Amino acid sequence: MIGNYLRTLRLFNRNVRLYLVSGALIGFTTAGGIYGVLLNLYLLRLGYGLEFIGIISATGAISFAAFSLPAGALGRRLGTRWMMTAGMVLIVVGNISLPLAEFVSSSWQAEYLLLTRLPRAMGFAMYMVNASPFLMGATSAQERTHVFAVQAALWPLAGFAGSLAGGFLPGFFSSILAIPADGPEPYRYTLFVAGALLTPAVWALLNTNEVGVKPQQENEESAEPQQAKLVSGDSASAPWGAIVFIALVTLFQTAGFAGIQTFFNVYLDESLAVSTGLIGTLTATGQLFGGIAALATPVLAARLGHARLVLWGSLGTIFCFIPLVALSHWGMAGLAFVGISALTTIRFAAFAVYQQEMIGTRWRSMMSGATSMASGLSFSTISLVGGYLVPSLGYSSFFFLSAALTALGTIIFWIFNRVPGGAFATKFSGT
Repeated sequence: MIGNYLRTLRLFNRNVRLYLVSGALIGFTTAGGIYGVLLNLYLLRLGYGLEFIGIISATGAISFAAFSLPAGALGRRLGTRWMMTAGMVLIVVGNISLPLAEFVSSSWQAEYLLLTRLPRAMGFAMYMVNASPFLMGATSAQERTHVFAVQAALWPLAGFAGSLAGGFLPGFFSSILAIPADGPEPYRYTLFVAGALLTPAVWALLNTNEVGVKPQQENEESAEPQQAKLVSGDSASAPWGAIVFIALVTLFQTAGFAGIQTFFNVYLDESLAVSTGLIGTLTATGQLFGGIAALATPVLAARLGHARLVLWGSLGTIFCFIPLVALSHWGMAGLAFVGISALTTIRFAAFAVYQQEMIGTRWRSMMSGATSMASGLSFSTISLVGGYLVPSLGYSSFFFLSAALTALGTIIFWIFNRVPGGAFATKFSGT
């Protein structure tokens, strides 16, 4: 089994490998890596509170959601490769601009910080919305699930290294530059370095080629028989029913991960008085297990199918919230974070293949844009609500609400797939 797995990995072509380079750099610097550990802590040390942290996170997520559908439409018109490359440039600009906030007048520093989130969010929408259609066109059914599994694994595995670096570098800069360790300056230097380290990802994407899938090959390329029934091929009408249902599932299922992703480090820092180094270690551990778990997705999907794997991954995520809600201890919080990270990466990889294979090529960018928009709306709502809910009700109540919304999304997904063979899903796909 392992030998077959490794042989499949060797099928990855140049486009896939270059894309994965960009994904690894994003994971190390931005998506759960250095930025994931330090951004909120940097804002706290600038003197901002939970409300502003919620607002700045929501601003980025709302912008991501608002631009997701246009990003998909532009990807269909201009090409997914071009959109991903332009998006990466915007992410770099946003990441390098944010830590310069200390040099901005205090009278409009908050507005500046919010503005720096816009290019980053737009860039992420352009990159992420077009990534799935790009990979669908760059792969065949033989290696597709493995590619999406490695994609899902790379961000947390690179994030593991980035989280460790994020926990170490502020102290390093404080020591060598003789600046206060509890001030914003060490965090500023680390965040700036993280932004600069992402620039090679632009080069990697520039060296890819545009890809596409012939419509007549789609039914042959579906990995699961029940999903082949949902493919709409070159139908003139968009499968709005399927797109809306999948977006609705994404909106609710993402809530649990959005809650812990946004406020986990703040919870450890403010509520449990955990050091920055330990926060980085706990975050890195979650990223490591998440990456390892994602690599098991092809094996699990072959046994369970993508739909059942998404369902069981979601149920496991809900279960992992129990120690986070019931006990106020950094060890239990870390254990919950590890479990949620691992199961979320499995669900993400399986869900990406599931929702892309259920419709035809011409509608994949639209499906990806709709799910990205729903994810952004989920993050923005949870971030904004959490910023005001936590001070009044506490972290336990907030994490419980996040888990409850994930449970609701899981129920919707189960209903969507409750008829054997996907008959209910077929009805709403418009096929």
